[in-house]
Amino acid sequence: MDLPRIFTIRESTHRIHNPLTAQKLAALGESLHLAPGTRVLDLASGSGEMLCTWARDLGFTGTGVDISTVFTEQAQARATELGVADRVLFVHGDAAGHVADQPVDLAACVGATWIGNGVAGTAELLERSLRPGG
Repeated sequence: MDLPRIFTIRESTHRIHNPLTAQKLAALGESLHLAPGTRVLDLASGSGEMLCTWARDLGFTGTGVDISTVFTEQAQARATELGVADRVLFVHGDAAGHVADQPVDLAACVGATWIGNGVAGTAELLERSLRPGG
């Protein structure tokens, strides 16, 4: 299982694979007002920029899941580059239907709501990984 090659070629130089800038990802993370150590699940994590920078800047930990082997490898490299490889893990897999092994504090999917067949389905999928009150 992997993304079509044309998509990987087109997106392989992007750090962010959704319609946000690095500044907007940072503002989103800060606006959550969550404590360091917050456990995050990032579905369709792409090259891992959101999870890696939140780990570096906000002290979050977590797992990213993406169907692209290229993007998963880039995410792991980014985690190493930012010094957060001990706090984040990137898994090659299909985010559609993925549920965390252990409940998380925050479940996210930015820009890839097709994994749940739309916004409502994606929100339901994310909710299945949340701890009570997450």
